[in-house]
Amino acid sequence: MPTSKNNRRKFIKSVIVAGTTLGVGTPLLHHLTSEDTSLVPMLMPDGKLVMVKKSVIDQSTVAKKATEKEVFDWMNDAHKK
Repeated sequence: MPTSKNNRRKFIKSVIVAGTTLGVGTPLLHHLTSEDTSLVPMLMPDGKLVMVKKSVIDQSTVAKKATEKEVFDWMNDAHKK
């Protein structure tokens, strides 16, 4: 009887450890693989279509919000031509 109790305990512990590992490891693994493999098509100035990793684009872009003055200046300049 004591050996069957120990076997059950070992089994339950291994199931808990495996579940925890899968629960924690899967999102991390998915994040690493999806970021590296996602490609975005981009058109080059010479008309060639190239595939670029999304992570490279995210690193090189800087999000800056235009001010109201910049928008009005752009509107005035664009409509004068």
